[in-house]
Amino acid sequence: MAPTILRDIPYTEALVGYADDAPHKVPLRLDAYLPEGRGPHPVLVVAFGGAFHRGSKSNDAFPGVGDAGDNTAMAEYCRRFAAQGFACFSIDYRLAPSDPVPAGPPIIAQPDLVPMGRIAQVREIMGLPPATAADMARTMEAGIEDFVAAVAFLRTEHARFNIDTSRIVLGGWSAGARCALYAAYGRRVTCRGVIALSGVLQPDDTARFLATPKGLPPLLLIAAERDLGYIQEGAGTNIAAFAAAGVPGHLARVLGYDHWYPAEAPTDAGASVQAMMQAALDSFTG
Repeated sequence: MAPTILRDIPYTEALVGYADDAPHKVPLRLDAYLPEGRGPHPVLVVAFGGAFHRGSKSNDAFPGVGDAGDNTAMAEYCRRFAAQGFACFSIDYRLAPSDPVPAGPPIIAQPDLVPMGRIAQVREIMGLPPATAADMARTMEAGIEDFVAAVAFLRTEHARFNIDTSRIVLGGWSAGARCALYAAYGRRVTCRGVIALSGVLQPDDTARFLATPKGLPPLLLIAAERDLGYIQEGAGTNIAAFAAAGVPGHLARVLGYDHWYPAEAPTDAGASVQAMMQAALDSFTG
């Protein structure tokens, strides 16, 4: 059965205009993909990708960008998993062009180590001037805060959406995956697991977060065989650190693809990206 889709639900307000004399608040919204049945339903909360510069909760598929084809939008994953009984929520979050203003203390320990290669490419595509790593760390902090706020909103509004807040999984692709990872392991948002598509934690942050591993959720990390360089390197480093800390983590490599890959792409685990995600959702929330 097709899910019921509720669009543009405000979940918080947050500040933008960091360089302005008077920063102002903007509403942030999410789309809900609600399954048939009585519930309460297990939950998947996802954030889109786009180098913290572009994309949206309704579409982060970039046709023809990758060598091997188009990626599957997070919104499409929401449709598919809602059909399997998961209440799925695709969230918007603040992006670099809005010049976001994070509210709390930073969670990224070394902002100067934020990978800038892909970000520089996207800024050039969008006609934006170069940005510093510190600028992008500030944008990332805002996105992480927004992800945390979205989960808090869903916990408060659980009856409205008929969801089981004891069975929440966080996820996303690329920049969105990084927001989910930092929300779960840095901000310690309570969840059953994390599904990160081509997103990683910075190594220094990974070590810091895993120093106190008790209660941390399991991780499925999916990265492409020819992914962005920092993701290829960071994926293995992240999973090795998880194993050393005793936190369950699994890495699946997407065969024959770069950073942009469809849900049907094969992995080295012998199953497609979507099948790997489905198995993780079932395991995390079962």
